Amino acid sequence: MKTTKIYYKKLFNLGNYENEEIGIELEAEENETALELLDKAKLFVKVHSTIQHREIKQAHKTIINKDDYMNRDVENANHALQGYDYDKSGINF
Repeated sequence: MKTTKIYYKKLFNLGNYENEEIGIELEAEENETALELLDKAKLFVKVHSTIQHREIKQAHKTIINKDDYMNRDVENANHALQGYDYDKSGINF
């Protein structure tokens, strides 16, 4: 059986009794496995979540004001921003 498309969604708890649900449906390309397709879908949902955007915003703030933060926090912020790259998803939007 060949997987032709996959749908993935995730519910994020934002606190204060708020939730955010993000989902995506992707069609498989030639020679693409179901696990590869699922990984792409999970990455898309993670990158586009409000929680992820908050983390990225905080990382930018930490780097811009690095004198106000401990070296460990600045290093963690740099690491977080290195992993934030839409091109890595392999999905064109």
